[in-house]
Amino acid sequence: MDDSNNSVKNYYQGIYVTETILGNPNGDFVDNSPRNFDGNVFTTDKCIKYNIRKYIHESVEDLDNNKNIVFFFPRLTEDANEEDNKFKNRDDVFSLLFSNEKELKYEEKFQLLLENSPDVRMFGGTFSFKDSDSKQIYGPIQLSYGIDINDAQIKRLQIGAPFATESGKQKTNGSEAVVDDAIISYDISINPNNYPGLLLNSDLNLFKRSLWFGTNLRKSTSKKTDSKLLILIKFKNIDNTILNIGELKELIEVSNKKEHKLNKEKIKFNCDKLIKKLDNYNEFIENVNFYYDSNDLTLLNNNVNIDSNDDKDNINKSLKNKFSFYNPIDLINNNDIR
Repeated sequence: MDDSNNSVKNYYQGIYVTETILGNPNGDFVDNSPRNFDGNVFTTDKCIKYNIRKYIHESVEDLDNNKNIVFFFPRLTEDANEEDNKFKNRDDVFSLLFSNEKELKYEEKFQLLLENSPDVRMFGGTFSFKDSDSKQIYGPIQLSYGIDINDAQIKRLQIGAPFATESGKQKTNGSEAVVDDAIISYDISINPNNYPGLLLNSDLNLFKRSLWFGTNLRKSTSKKTDSKLLILIKFKNIDNTILNIGELKELIEVSNKKEHKLNKEKIKFNCDKLIKKLDNYNEFIENVNFYYDSNDLTLLNNNVNIDSNDDKDNINKSLKNKFSFYNPIDLINNNDIR
């Protein structure tokens, strides 16, 4: 039975991991250097949300029919060229979307926005329009800041300008900063009780697909990032119990940092701490889905692949029976994975 239009009922937590090699995972506002605390690379949730919104905008948005609208997305004004950087404000976008609904009251238009904007149903937002009270929706899906778990180093590169000076010599130069190899880990939490009935099952599927492939589309000379791993833990609905078992993003570790960097070995993630944590809450867990390409990485518990049938991994069988392993292409071919 298709329940894609039904709302999400269960609480989820998860981990999302990306890799950036000789690129900038998230530049700051000062000099566009990779964001860092004393050299320790981190990223904000906004860079990932932008990837998701851009993917939805390019793949399923239908402005002509006001379907799958990405509300929080930069849109040029009617008289602007791309190089002008003249963008619509929220009032402009809101008015554009509902230009044919002049007879509707503000509250009715706002309800239409919720019904037709998947990014709002996912992440919520603050809404302040003229002639109306401001609204704030704390979205069901929340992403943490990302932290590097691969001891990435920031490298500054000298770059030259393509044009010579009047004397014919190319003296103009500059610099840019990149990371050598950053593996960034994020926490995901999905709490439908933040706004009951808002997040649909179809939104959850679109979120996963947009998260993975929207990030992979981020390709430029400096800004290039690849999705590597997505883990989603679905909790049981037990007497309306809502759990949050704490931050998970640092419970996986890269066990072959040096070999991966120097010898291009595929990433080996040690999941011992994560497995131990999940085992403590096994009775509350309905399933755990892992999305990754086995050609890129290996998930280990006690140095044994967790997707193998080898008992040496020492994973509680009851817990392991809840594990499912998927290739990322399944996010496109099988939209009802939950």
